[in-house]
Amino acid sequence: MSNDFLIFNDKVYTYDNLINEINDTDCFNRYVYVENNIPYEVFKRIIHSIVYDYPIELIDGDFSDNEIQKMDISLNDIKTCTVLLNNKHQIKDYNCLISMLNEKIKSSKQDCSLSLYTSGTTGRPKKITHTLQSITRNVKVSERHKDDVWGFAYNPTHMAGIQVFFQALFNGNKIIYIFDDARKNVKELLEKYKITHISATATYYRNILPYLKSHKFDYVRNITLGGEKCDEKLLGEISKIFPDCRMKNIYASTEAGSLFVSNGEDFEIPAEIREFIKINDRDELLINKKLLGFFENFNLQDDWYNTNDIVEKISENKFRFKSRKTDMINVGGYKVNSLEVEEIILEIDGILNVYVYGRENKVTGNIVAADIVMEDGFSDTDIKKKIRNHLEKSLQSWKIPRIINIVDKIEQTRTGKKVRK
Repeated sequence: MSNDFLIFNDKVYTYDNLINEINDTDCFNRYVYVENNIPYEVFKRIIHSIVYDYPIELIDGDFSDNEIQKMDISLNDIKTCTVLLNNKHQIKDYNCLISMLNEKIKSSKQDCSLSLYTSGTTGRPKKITHTLQSITRNVKVSERHKDDVWGFAYNPTHMAGIQVFFQALFNGNKIIYIFDDARKNVKELLEKYKITHISATATYYRNILPYLKSHKFDYVRNITLGGEKCDEKLLGEISKIFPDCRMKNIYASTEAGSLFVSNGEDFEIPAEIREFIKINDRDELLINKKLLGFFENFNLQDDWYNTNDIVEKISENKFRFKSRKTDMINVGGYKVNSLEVEEIILEIDGILNVYVYGRENKVTGNIVAADIVMEDGFSDTDIKKKIRNHLEKSLQSWKIPRIINIVDKIEQTRTGKKVRK
């Protein structure tokens, strides 16, 4: 294993740094609220909570005081540190740390549970609590993973980021932070640290592609996409830049963690959880409570949680994600799937990203609108003409955006997904 644990803004944190600081920390706070979401501080406090068996709640470091109070969290409690009453541990080395963490996970103690808040594109975030066993159930540890180098492209206080962290930690891997402003330097970071694994949203990949065009990174072995629907054009663009990589599409949520993995758009339900997954007669994906974290208002129906994801059943144990209920736009009684329209627009050369949404209209209730991010070298007029010509051949008239805005960027959630309003 590498002794380097995390590289963040050119600062190197080693596994020795991590262990020494955990050994030296003699107080704790159940709320992990780190300004600027510095990943090292978040990760260190997660490990500390496992070592000393206390529950924690991960809160985005860029939440305002007002946002925190709306979540019924006291600002005073966030700043209060409690002295450890039990005997301090002295962790000798990395192997000792991993052995201790494994024992804690196997014991499934509720004392050291981990709570996260949904990123939510709208509304108040809800708190979901996981045991360490449930949140680490998909970690793969083996000799072949010992030399992995992870490009970290998520918020460290959200589910996807936590799962990348645990995967890297239990294999003694190096983590390179390539999120937020660091994405502008992603080419240099890839080359300098020979990153082998990247896990990110489709929106993240679309944002970094302009910085990577005309380059090939043949040492990147694994690309993972999650959190959003991906499309064949994006997968094709990624494969040009990372020609030797294996691509995986992951279905995951804060409520349940990672559940399904696919090499394309079709997800197969693993045999070990088939009895806990079903699709109802409205094509909605349902998850049994046995696969969920704890949330007091899950609104279960006969022990089943409705994800509000609309899927297409391909076979008995295989499905394809189509949209979320909230992605549907009602235009004069016709249902328009905004993701379908986005996917077709993204087929057009010169378009980097698109957000399709409904805008209120007195006659039809809504009309379809689109915000477009285009590549350099294209004019607004050309792009709008291309979109209309392409969509007229591909879509029914009510699905075609009546309003097209050229924008510099698409608004994103804290986890790097498009904000769906």
